[in-house]
Amino acid sequence: MMKVSLVCFTRMGFETMKKIAGTGSAGGNEEKWDTSLWVAGRYALRLAREDAGLPYQAIVEGGLSAWTGAEFQRSDALIFVGACGITVRAIAPFVQDKFHDPAVLCVDEAGTFVIPLLSGHVGGANRLAEFVAGGIGAVPVVTTATDVERKFAVDVFAKDHGLVITDRVLAKRISADILAEEPVGVFSDFGFSGWKKIPEGLFRDRLCKRNIRITVSDREKDGIPSDRVLRLVPRCVALGIGCKRGTPAEKIRETVEDAMRRNGIDLRSVFAVASIDIKKQEQGIIDFANTLQVPFLTFSSEELNSQPGTFTESEFVKKTTGTGNVCERSAVAACRLGVRASECRILIHKEAEDGVTVAAAYYMIGKSGENADREEKSRG
Repeated sequence: MMKVSLVCFTRMGFETMKKIAGTGSAGGNEEKWDTSLWVAGRYALRLAREDAGLPYQAIVEGGLSAWTGAEFQRSDALIFVGACGITVRAIAPFVQDKFHDPAVLCVDEAGTFVIPLLSGHVGGANRLAEFVAGGIGAVPVVTTATDVERKFAVDVFAKDHGLVITDRVLAKRISADILAEEPVGVFSDFGFSGWKKIPEGLFRDRLCKRNIRITVSDREKDGIPSDRVLRLVPRCVALGIGCKRGTPAEKIRETVEDAMRRNGIDLRSVFAVASIDIKKQEQGIIDFANTLQVPFLTFSSEELNSQPGTFTESEFVKKTTGTGNVCERSAVAACRLGVRASECRILIHKEAEDGVTVAAAYYMIGKSGENADREEKSRG
């Protein structure tokens, strides 16, 4: 659910803010809003007297800066109903970069124009502006070059497909190349069968000055220098982990990182950590999953034994847990949530170090948006 905070400053702005909030709670938007309404300054106290009971909160006079700082940390989007100057001055001390900033919109009090000011692509401000404008009958004022010229934008592409951008500088240079109508090569370790078409400006399997590769690998491929290839990493890898009781998260992380490094797999490709259900309360694995900000999934021995494939079996482990392999089978089980077995592969077979076993599996990403949708299912 998208956390959206709205703030206004006048009676007219208050009425427009209510319309925007109604648009967010209505059907048709891609993501439901968790909305909070705020009124700033002297007018807040007046509204409190006139409209007692309405679901809004007051920002005391002089408190807009503190409110903005708090909402930058809490919210996915901030919508200011008022002047652009007020909005710019309020957000200026808290702006970092487009990979961390929330979406920021400014809507005039009459609800005539909706202007995305910050995080238009990665934060989704441009699309949010178009959605809000459509809901209240306003005009979206989008100014980013790739949108104005209707060109391919690598950060939008990555967001839509659940891909991690590995090099921000190179991503900017590729966007500049697209705007300059210079060709950009695109390669995919997962093939192109699910693509409806190659976006304009990209050239499939053609080496250009700058290129994009969709991959979970962190190594150079095809002899192409790394400074010419922007890796977009899909979050399609599940880690299966087994360990002795009481193993600390630091040891688990060290073992996982060693295994991923040896096999050339980017840790940012991980969408879940998995194990057997008797490890459900294993604090080290829980803490490790939390550091990666991914869910920790567990499966019964029966569920693990039902997984198709060839696994590294251990009679000792089978006597202890009910299944001959925990890490490989749990990695596959996590990948198979909502995906056909034929689309899953073991990426790293069982590796053991100081009482920790690690394996990795991945699922084949396909059609547009499938990877992002699949990641949400794992969290559900």
